[in-house]
Amino acid sequence: MKERKNWKDIYPTPIYTLASFDIQLPRKEEDRTYYVLKSKNWVNVIPVTTEGEIILIKQYRHGIGEASLEIPGGIVDEEGSGMELISAMRELREETGYSTDPSNYELLAKFSGNPAMFTNWSYSYLAKDVRLTNEVEFDEGEDIEILIESPEEVKQMLLHGMIHHPHMAAALGLYFLKYPTETNLDGK
Repeated sequence: MKERKNWKDIYPTPIYTLASFDIQLPRKEEDRTYYVLKSKNWVNVIPVTTEGEIILIKQYRHGIGEASLEIPGGIVDEEGSGMELISAMRELREETGYSTDPSNYELLAKFSGNPAMFTNWSYSYLAKDVRLTNEVEFDEGEDIEILIESPEEVKQMLLHGMIHHPHMAAALGLYFLKYPTETNLDGK
């Protein structure tokens, strides 16, 4: 691991902070300044109902200026042991009204948000046997549509680019690799 020196927070926002640091170039005896986005960790969760269906959400995303089909997720607000799971449970409940026993959660993967420019990690969970237990609690800026789909339908959505958020697609891809169904992906 190379030493990153002279960290500076340049421009903080509520979501991330543009920061810089100096690091020695790999084949030279000089330092270069690099820029990164410091962010809290992220979490997402694949909710599977007692009937085996997958809950998706559709919400407007400012970056692309249109709706995005995703799985529930958000920011891990607090640091510390177990906070990723607590955040996954909270995001599922707030965005869909569904929940399940904590023992029904499984960590599928820990992804780098974008190792070239982000400092954080994204944790993907599977939540089995979810049931509708609460009213939704959308954040002030959220307007979410809840969809309940069969695993086969979700696979087709992935294959046809309808689910294009890379963290969501990666989590769902791992889920389908780990828990394959009998349906052929090309629909035959």
